[in-house]
Amino acid sequence: MTWSRAQFLEAISETAIWTPDYAEDVLVRLAHNSSAIEGNTFTLSDTFSLLIDERTPLTSKPVREMYEVSNHREALALILMAICDGASLSEQLVQNLHAALMDHLINEPGSYKSSENAVRGASWVPTPPSLVPIRMREWVSQVEWQTANLEGEHLLEAIARSHIDFERIHPFADGNGRTGRAIIAYQAIRRFGVPAIIEATARPQYLALLETQDATGLAEMLAASIALEQTRPPLFA
Repeated sequence: MTWSRAQFLEAISETAIWTPDYAEDVLVRLAHNSSAIEGNTFTLSDTFSLLIDERTPLTSKPVREMYEVSNHREALALILMAICDGASLSEQLVQNLHAALMDHLINEPGSYKSSENAVRGASWVPTPPSLVPIRMREWVSQVEWQTANLEGEHLLEAIARSHIDFERIHPFADGNGRTGRAIIAYQAIRRFGVPAIIEATARPQYLALLETQDATGLAEMLAASIALEQTRPPLFA
């Protein structure tokens, strides 16, 4: 069930990782940018209205787009709760993030795909459904070790590489991009204290980096985001 603002703030308060204001600041920007990369038409102002004021935009928007944005409440809360609990990255966390992000949007959110899928415009073919469970077990094991043990530039490049690999596996029928970017947020917050948010304006560059498997270029994008996040003023007071 899609979370309310009150549920989100209660969970954030229990983790004590961020102030409620900063958590909602991140929530608005993460939800807007990650959704917009997938074609969602909510503006940053629309996203603020929905998530903070709990009001739908005045302009007509598809119900699907509202869920795509509002589902980020539970996803970000899951990330912060996992970090607060010292939880390792696991298949269960990945599936829980997908279930939160895709609530009301697909049947059986959180379940791996059962049929072949494709990425529009991509030159590569995702992992077949029969191989997804073993590939995800391997992926999670490697990514958890990297997230826990690497430092600095090496960690950022590992996060970038793991995101590219996740997108190549494409373990879910839909929602892989949003889930993958939520995992980036988990990794960055866990190690740097702040998220790495890929801006919707950088979508062409981001997709090109995924297509060419340019982990170095993606790591530079993530590093710039983290550096900005560590110094930026809040979106709202």
